[in-house]
Order: sequence, then C-alpha cells, then structure tokens
Amino acid sequence: MLARRMLGVEAPEEDVLVEHLIRERRRYTRMDGSSQGSLMTTAWATWELLQLDCPADHAVVVRTVGYLIAQQDQPGRYWGEGCSHERHERRECQHFLSGFFAPLGGDQHLAPLRFPTGVEIQDEASARFAASCFALRSVLRAGEDRRASVRRHLQSLLEFPDLWQDSAPWTTDLALFAIGALGYLPLDWRERMTAPLTTVLGRQESDGDWPGASAFHAADMLLSVPRAEARQAVARTAPVLLSAVQQSGLADSGEDEERALTAVRALTTQAE
Repeated sequence: MLARRMLGVEAPEEDVLVEHLIRERRRYTRMDGSSQGSLMTTAWATWELLQLDCPADHAVVVRTVGYLIAQQDQPGRYWGEGCSHERHERRECQHFLSGFFAPLGGDQHLAPLRFPTGVEIQDEASARFAASCFALRSVLRAGEDRRASVRRHLQSLLEFPDLWQDSAPWTTDLALFAIGALGYLPLDWRERMTAPLTTVLGRQESDGDWPGASAFHAADMLLSVPRAEARQAVARTAPVLLSAVQQSGLADSGEDEERALTAVRALTTQAE
C-alpha cells in the first residue's frame, strides 16, 4: 500500500485498508501503551502508524509514544547508566550521556537483535544503542523534538565519543542508526548534522554500496535525512538494492517486504 501511494497508483477501498491497519495496531496495544511489552515492537508500531498518516495526536500514537518516552533513562539502557573509572574515562557514563531508552532490563539479553530491513546487531551494548536510536527516530517523527529528555538523547548522539570515527565497536551500521534519528533534529539544531553526515557518507563506495554494512539499512536511515547529499547517496545505493531484490526474489516475510519497500523508495529518489 505504501509503495502504491509512493508511485501514485490508486487502489479501490484504500481508505478502508488504512483504517483497518490502524485498528489492527491499536488492537495489539496494551493498556501501558506498549506493543507486546517491547520497546522495539512499540517503536516499530509507532513508525508504521505514522507511515499510515495516523496523526501524532491520535490516541493510539499518544499511547505508544508515551510508553517509549517512559523508557528513557531507565535501568537497562546501558549507555549513560552507572559510572566507573573506566566508563568515565571513555565518557560513557551518566555524566556525559543521557536520554537513552532501555529496551530490556540489564539482566536480560537483547542481542542478537534484528531490525525490519534485516540488519542484525550481535553485540549486547551495540544492540542497546541501536534499539535506543530506533525508538528515538519514532518519537521524533511523532513530533516530540522539544521534549528535554529527547533533546538530551540527540545531544548525546552528536557528542558521542568515537561514534563518528572509524574505530571499533562503532561500525557503519551503528553510525547509520544514529544518523536515522539525527535526521529529525529540531530546526535550530540542523546545522549540527553536517559533520556526522559527512563522515558517514564518506564510507560509501563509488558504486553505491556500503562496505561492511547493509545497503538496505543505509538507504532506510538516510531517507530520514532532509539533506540533498543524503538523497544523492540513496540514489547511488538504489541500483545495489534493486539488484539484491531481483536476485533474491520476493518472499512473504515482513523483512522481505520492508527491504522491497526500501528499494522502491530509493528508486523513487533516484528518479527525482
């Protein structure tokens, strides 16, 4: 349905389908605003609702976003949680980082963590970082960019130690998760996006591929960035995505659908 909309293809009773999809997501929302009691699932449900043009002040969006925000600075976030001499030296404790979302309690394992476009994060701390950025992107798309805790998370990403350098464990995939959220920076902060974006875009190869990273993930995150250079990078990636889709074919899993949609969005950008 999203692809049809993007391509201007009309379908009968589409408004009825949209309403059905919104009701379906509302039905799976618990009293606390979560979907299945999961930060990741709730963040994705919020994103899908907003893709369906569900208003940010719609009751179900207000509830899911409220649940996400309630997970900020909670135990289990890892980043900005606790301080030791080593963590303080690395600037990873609460004295330097805040606003991160807790996807699970600290005694539970999150990794390996797989995202809708298929990118998978194996390391526990990295998975919690990626999940937090994933939730932040949904919250920002819902218009919560003036909230103090949300801005603290953005500030932490902009100043995150070594994230914007070519050093382990900060892979390109992880930097792209941060870029996807930073694409929704408040207008008065937009100029601060230039340096991180330039660093990440410099990792793209001339043929449009992303060494050591998922091209689908790169396109998906960069499509959140309202900058010409980001759109150009997506356009260069489009042939890589199209080739991958053609080689693998389309199966019935949600992941395949999301990858195909990302390819369509990238190809549309290429045609602009």
